[in-house]
Amino acid sequence: MHRRRFVATLSAGSIVGVAGCSGRGFSSGSGSGSGSGSGFDGTSADGPPRLHVDGRWLTDPDGDVVVLRGVSAVDPVWGVEHAEERGKGYWETLRLATDAAEGWNARVLRIPIEPQSIRTVGLDVVLAEYLDRAVELAAERGVYALVDYHAIERYDTPSIDRRLRTFWDRVAPRYADESHVLYELYSAPSEPATGGIEAWKTWREHASPWVSLVREHAPDTPIVVGSPAWSSMTAYAADEPFDHENVLYSAHVYPSWDPRSWEPAFGTPAFDVPVFVTEWGYANGDTGRRADHVVGTTEEWGEPFREWVDAHENVHWCATAFDTSQQPAMFDADWTPLGGDDHMGTLVRDWLAERRDDHQPGGSTPIPSNGEEPPSPPKSITAVQISETGATVWWSAAKDADGDDVLQYRLTVGDRDPETLRGGERSTELRNLESGRYYDVRVTAVDRHGLESEPATTGFRTLERGDPEATIPRAETPPTTDGDEWNRDDPRSLDLVLWSDRPLKNTAEWRALWDDDALYVLVDITNIEAWQDTYVDVYLDLNNSRGKTYNAENDLGMVVPRGGEIIWEAANSAPITEGSRVDTSETDNGWRAEFTIPWAEYDVQPIIGHRLGADVHVVIEDDGERVAKIGWFDESDDAWKIPQRFAMVELGE
Repeated sequence: MHRRRFVATLSAGSIVGVAGCSGRGFSSGSGSGSGSGSGFDGTSADGPPRLHVDGRWLTDPDGDVVVLRGVSAVDPVWGVEHAEERGKGYWETLRLATDAAEGWNARVLRIPIEPQSIRTVGLDVVLAEYLDRAVELAAERGVYALVDYHAIERYDTPSIDRRLRTFWDRVAPRYADESHVLYELYSAPSEPATGGIEAWKTWREHASPWVSLVREHAPDTPIVVGSPAWSSMTAYAADEPFDHENVLYSAHVYPSWDPRSWEPAFGTPAFDVPVFVTEWGYANGDTGRRADHVVGTTEEWGEPFREWVDAHENVHWCATAFDTSQQPAMFDADWTPLGGDDHMGTLVRDWLAERRDDHQPGGSTPIPSNGEEPPSPPKSITAVQISETGATVWWSAAKDADGDDVLQYRLTVGDRDPETLRGGERSTELRNLESGRYYDVRVTAVDRHGLESEPATTGFRTLERGDPEATIPRAETPPTTDGDEWNRDDPRSLDLVLWSDRPLKNTAEWRALWDDDALYVLVDITNIEAWQDTYVDVYLDLNNSRGKTYNAENDLGMVVPRGGEIIWEAANSAPITEGSRVDTSETDNGWRAEFTIPWAEYDVQPIIGHRLGADVHVVIEDDGERVAKIGWFDESDDAWKIPQRFAMVELGE
């Protein structure tokens, strides 16, 4: 599927749906086996000092800011059992992650303990032979250990309640005196997760007793708390925090989260509470083990993620997974870091190296001031590409009081919920507006302290809703070649001769149908003479943005020759997605082309009354030379470069 960025407008009722994940934090296998740890007696080597939450900051004993940056290892039981498959011993990999001489500078090691491992070898063995050794090794290496109960399941069952209590009743007191240990309560609770902030409140009601249990056993240990929908509801942590001290809030961020969603989902709460991205990663390699939610590239996802995190002074992170096997893996089979545009290993290594001395304990990094002067608003703002149901809003860059770029923009249209965008964004596309209505638009700038500027304002009126040139009926079933379903739509003739150097006998017509999955277009060309080579051109503006130029999202110019099996992109077309297809077939006196255009791959939600732009042309060649063109709607023959020339058509019943 062709991936594209969507405009994320997150509100209380919509934030969960954006995640696009389904219980897929990085997944570990299971296995039995024994480690060679020395056991744990509460006297491991001195590690780094105890940390404490102060407002939205994590601080050392001197009150200086600490930011944890590191990697997430695999479950130690699984890692030891699968050492041969992984190509390196488990304890050796933990040392590698903290070996500056090898280029790795992790300051925190996330140690996930999976329920399957506990079931396989028993909790006593997990603690004595695996977790004790991991905690001790982290202390020896001078780094923090984040002990994670790595469950990925519903959080409202008696089973998870019993297992969580059993685990933390043993683990929390065991390392309570270890200054370098932090606890991650529950990695990826899944459901219940509907209802926006009400779902968060339901989660908090269930999880608060577990946090209290850990706090009773470990009064000073920082606790990282997740959220429903696989720790993706972090946005509500600032509005309804847990009633406990020394708590951080986790986030799991994968390419299923579009970069435009990061600010409202994870950046905004970081103005009030510490946020810890305990899982993030991506891969674009050709591997059957790669899950869909991690598919991303360094250029489109990894580098923007790094830039976004570094813009927030109190966001901590662990990259997933420090392994050769579990996905998204940072290494090849020889433990050489994977890089380039398809893998994250070298990006993580270089990022850790670049920030290795920043925000470390004893680093004399005081808590920044809260700021006194808000940023300036954008100096200009305007609405363009105004249609019946949409518009695009552009604005100039704003600066904070120190002359630096702002962290985010907040845009409000009429009485809609505000849309939050990253500071690098300068425009947004507005959709689903009412025709013939005036809209006020306000854009404010927010700096790194959370201070918000006065608004820059503009306004516009959407176009009045006129009669469509054609109405496309809804298909009862997807149409097939020579099927009766096509008869639901009346044919439209291509009776415009746009240009020709000779008389033509050709005739052509087109029909269309739609359902929830796709738009279907049929073009029939007849009376083709022996000397003619013919091509079908179908032009679509799927969201009826009616721009003066093609956008890169869903303005399509599709070309198919007689007998063609794939869709060619016209000169100005947005990319044709993988799911788009064409079928061509011969008829008694010509040929036909049947297009299938999947809505979802172009970020379009079809409903009755939805409007789009459309036109259909046929090009005729003689021995490779274009000699004529006939069309349906655009008499100027500018449709190939100007979507505003398309006819407006409507989805009907």
